[in-house]
Amino acid sequence: MGDDERTALEPDELEPDELGGDAACWLGSVCADCGAMIEGPPGTACWRCGGTHREGD
Repeated sequence: MGDDERTALEPDELEPDELGGDAACWLGSVCADCGAMIEGPPGTACWRCGGTHREGD
């Protein structure tokens, strides 16, 4: 198949495993108080300082 025969797939045509990895920006996971990375959903307490406010909130 040549380059001219290829078509780009729209995101809704891709399987979830084909969409990619981590987000490009991790700012939403950085603790606003101490700068540590917070793993988990919003509202999860920071492992270092106990804060729950994240950068970008």
